[in-house]
Amino acid sequence: MSDWPHIKSQLYQEIVLRLEQNIQEAQLAYAQAKESRDSDTKSSAGDKYETGREMMQREMDKCSALIDQNRHSMQIIQHVPIHRTYEHVDKGALIVTDKGTYYMLVGLGKISLEQKDYFAISPESPIGSLFLGKKEGEFIFLREQKINIQGIY
Repeated sequence: MSDWPHIKSQLYQEIVLRLEQNIQEAQLAYAQAKESRDSDTKSSAGDKYETGREMMQREMDKCSALIDQNRHSMQIIQHVPIHRTYEHVDKGALIVTDKGTYYMLVGLGKISLEQKDYFAISPESPIGSLFLGKKEGEFIFLREQKINIQGIY
């Protein structure tokens, strides 16, 4: 298929969109947890008040970590050229196999475009680390399943 550059560009745009959405959702959840924590009035049952505040603080910490993680992913992908060609699998490569097509960028899982599924994986993931450095015609084994690399774009 000669349309791989177009598909790769679409996948990249979808990944950026998903990361931006993840950041916005986490920021909203953070703001809601903060508002809930700050508006909680001290009751006569002091332990209940402290437990509620602690739960909201944990939720805020979780949201903050999600925001940081997604911002970090955005920084990573901004430094990966999407129109580069690859002789072996590296960050930014689109890997066409007999078992599916993988985009080695960040781990976001399945992305569907034009009724076809693609998988956004990170180089640090189990499958990503197996693919790294491989060339067209080579293969990997994942959970006792052989995956043949048919093309790298």
